[in-house]
Amino acid sequence: MNRHERADAALSAPDSKAGKLQRACLALLQEHEREGMIPTNGRFLFYELEQRGVVPKAYRDASGKERARTPAQDISDATMRLRELGLVPWWWIEDESRDVRVPRYAARVYEYVVETVPLARIDCWGGELPPLIICEARATRGVLERITDEYRCPITATGGQCGGHIVNEIVPLLADNKRKALYIGDCEVEGPGDQIEANTRRYIEKHTERTFTPDTWIKVALTPAQVARSPRLRRLAIDKVDRRCHPPRPYRAIECEAVGQAVLERMLRKVLDAMLPEPLADVRVREERQRATIRAALAKLARRQGRRR
Repeated sequence: MNRHERADAALSAPDSKAGKLQRACLALLQEHEREGMIPTNGRFLFYELEQRGVVPKAYRDASGKERARTPAQDISDATMRLRELGLVPWWWIEDESRDVRVPRYAARVYEYVVETVPLARIDCWGGELPPLIICEARATRGVLERITDEYRCPITATGGQCGGHIVNEIVPLLADNKRKALYIGDCEVEGPGDQIEANTRRYIEKHTERTFTPDTWIKVALTPAQVARSPRLRRLAIDKVDRRCHPPRPYRAIECEAVGQAVLERMLRKVLDAMLPEPLADVRVREERQRATIRAALAKLARRQGRRR
């Protein structure tokens, strides 16, 4: 029995609830890996498994009342088990709510510079500021950071209604310039999602003294037009209730994460590619040539220093 067979045998029984979910999570994570969508996070895994009928939106008792235990918690337990057994790497699943800051250093400045060369990127926006991507949810930001890193775009998440983060961190990136904002959030009609986007834009416009237009404030996803064109998206609509209203007001929503990580990535790439002044692949070729030149220059400098000693 090989290592993976032994690990699979350590999972819960195949016909048990836990065993079925563990194996469904494993299959989905392997699918993400094949399609280049790693890392991912628990929120996207939950929505994909819910759409496939593996888990419900919520657990309910005989009277229809939601139970305290959620399917998302069971998915978290299942993926933890997979990682503990070594069936999937730990880094495949990210937690955007926690991080560790580790300062860089090296034994010598020369070594620090040499180690930095592979990280060096050049402008792909023709001297203009790259757009700022604003996500409504931290989970969405987490899976899209890999894409925005490729295109050298700043990205943030508001995490719902907020003011301080917008004024302190977002406004400085949009003030006194013509940088565009790309927004990614739920599709709702007169629901909290619409209000979150409106609040974000209102705060930014007030504190930057800018007025955004459809050309400078672009909603990448999800828009009513996108939903209208897609039967699949319409099937993802769920009924919600805004309990801040008196009386509570029902509304329909399509949550951004329910669309799926792969679809969101394609949506963002399509918008960014259309905005670039030249194909990103061409920039990367030029970038690697410049890295090679710098590496050669650093090697030459190191040889000179060696002779002087």
